Amino acid sequence: MGKQILRLLAVGLLIVLLALGLSQPPALALTDEQNLVAEVWRLVNRAYLDETFNRQNWWFVRERFMKRDYESRAATYDAIREMLASLDDPYTRLLPPEQYRSLQTSTAGELTGVGLQIAKDEADQVLQVIAPIEGSPASAADLQPRDRIVAIDGHPTMELTLDEAANYMRGPVGTTVVLTVSRSAQEPKEIKLTRDVVNLNPVVTRLDRISNDLAVGYIRLSQFNANATHEVAATIQDF
Repeated sequence: MGKQILRLLAVGLLIVLLALGLSQPPALALTDEQNLVAEVWRLVNRAYLDETFNRQNWWFVRERFMKRDYESRAATYDAIREMLASLDDPYTRLLPPEQYRSLQTSTAGELTGVGLQIAKDEADQVLQVIAPIEGSPASAADLQPRDRIVAIDGHPTMELTLDEAANYMRGPVGTTVVLTVSRSAQEPKEIKLTRDVVNLNPVVTRLDRISNDLAVGYIRLSQFNANATHEVAATIQDF
């Protein structure tokens, strides 16, 4: 009799759970796109410094994005960007494969191209020279900081992202690229550059003797790349 009562109670409880929608649904297989979203979520969940995740429930964020259907990798990337944007952190962002390869190139210590550090002018979105890299084709052509690159091989730079502009200027050694450059109030002019190997030396140094018994060494680290650690250590040793 006792077992029968327990069985009836168990069946009754199951009916109540079903009625309330609290039964455990069968696990559904995730698509490749959903797996990618989930992996990005896990990376942030495991390593992000702000444990409040910008004062939001990060688990609820996961559930919201995992319920979506993603028809393409581009749609998945858009969703990941949206998810990361909720953190309101400019240093946490998605780098698709082509942008990641570009980042690897710029931090490797050597590349083939014209040797320009560039930025986008926020006002009109025209490409602007930060500085030419010493010893590069751009430096030999006397390109200057604040020069405005209006076009690259005829492609208006207003229509290009920074990564796209950089990719247009990179290329095999010996090939050429034409930059349309504007300086101050002068009319834009075309400058033809021949791509070459550009060594990214991140360290600029100077040793000034203040007096007979005092010298001051200056080290400027312009970027972090594969050569930076060695160059700084070697400079300190020289000093």
